[in-house]
Amino acid sequence: MTSPVSPASSTSRHEARRFSLLEPVIAAFVGLILVSNIIAQKFFDAELFGMTFSSDVGTILLFPVTYIFGDVLTEVFGYAVARRVVWYGFAMNILAALIFTAAVAMPHSEAFAANDAFASVLGQMPAMVMASLAGFWFGSFANDTVLAAMKIHMVRWDPTHRWLPLRTIASTIVGELVDTTLFVGVATFFGVFPAEMFVSLVLSQWLIKTLVEVALTPVTVIVIRLMKRHESCDIVGTESWNPFAFSKSGGTNLAAYARKAG
Repeated sequence: MTSPVSPASSTSRHEARRFSLLEPVIAAFVGLILVSNIIAQKFFDAELFGMTFSSDVGTILLFPVTYIFGDVLTEVFGYAVARRVVWYGFAMNILAALIFTAAVAMPHSEAFAANDAFASVLGQMPAMVMASLAGFWFGSFANDTVLAAMKIHMVRWDPTHRWLPLRTIASTIVGELVDTTLFVGVATFFGVFPAEMFVSLVLSQWLIKTLVEVALTPVTVIVIRLMKRHESCDIVGTESWNPFAFSKSGGTNLAAYARKAG
């Protein structure tokens, strides 16, 4: 005789089967953006081929990874989902700036000897966040739009995505250029970076970010393929390219068509 299955255990198995990696990816994406704004205040010089390149630590450690997350979100879940995630990161950046500003402005105890260091780091955050917001918003949408638009055209002659690196690298070149130019420009305007370092910072950061993501392309491709398989999701297209079209979704799930064909 078959033992009855309790509703609780049935629901538990059902939820386990439906577990999505989308939420952890969103959390990691937004978290990295917030952390990168703090560590981006430290920059260094490096000599290469007789030329001096300047870059901040955020560029080396975190910014390329955020663009990989952006590629994963757009390639797997589609432009509409990536659009909402960009706005999540945008809103959290604003919240962080308000909290940091309030923390610096609050009175401190005499026993807190590190207040000057605290203020020198977090006191720059409003300017850094404004620079980050400008670069992040325009750069992310430039990256996601290029990637999603190229996918629409490429699936016609590359339905198995063998040439996926072509669109991840092309979108990175465009997105990182927009992001870096705006970020360094706004930060320089507010005095975070010296004006004489503007060109060096833009070129070196853009080059470094692009090269790092190119080097990590095999990892990006593997993660995308694994997530497509796990999520049974491979969205192409969108109802609207408008960054403000929050309610729009759309797109075709190629994975669903592949299951039916199989």
